[in-house]
Amino acid sequence: MSLFTAIVLSAKPVTLVLPGVQVLGCTQVLRSPAELHAARLDVLAKVQTPYCFFLDDDDELTDDYLNVLAECEAKMLAQGAAMAYTDEILREIGKDGPRDHRRVAYSYDSDLHAKRPMLVHHLVVMDSAKAQAAAKVLPRGNFWTEHMLYWTLGLQGAVYVIRVGYIWNRNPNGFSRSPQILAAQAFSMRWINQQRAAA
Repeated sequence: MSLFTAIVLSAKPVTLVLPGVQVLGCTQVLRSPAELHAARLDVLAKVQTPYCFFLDDDDELTDDYLNVLAECEAKMLAQGAAMAYTDEILREIGKDGPRDHRRVAYSYDSDLHAKRPMLVHHLVVMDSAKAQAAAKVLPRGNFWTEHMLYWTLGLQGAVYVIRVGYIWNRNPNGFSRSPQILAAQAFSMRWINQQRAAA
């Protein structure tokens, strides 16, 4: 049995095969950030492996993904962390073809994460049990799951793995650039700041 589950949401049937990783697909047409947030939380609750991560259906893992995942697991175990995260390749399609940029993360700091949540983006490997417990207390609605979930998990420990684990194929006209998504991210940051103020 695999130690890892890739959570993949897609409007089309999920046929992705990742040797060594269980793929948990959810086929659903998502029309709003609220629907996407709810779907991610609902599918996360179904994970049965010790570790999991979100993988967008139009993105990719690097060729050495099994080594990257193994390093994430090892460092999480060594530090008792609830999540591990890596650098990513941002691939943008221009007139001259694809251009790759390495987006570098940072050693974890909860305050910096609250201010700049996109610094913990892809790949984020979560302790499934801790992620499922955290997800149960997150509010539903017009929110961006990763901001809230990753910040909450970071309070239980996070480790930065200096590897590229994910290729983000960024569509210039994609969902991630819509005003709805930007609003959901802003609401999520406000929620994070409310939690910090109440602590």
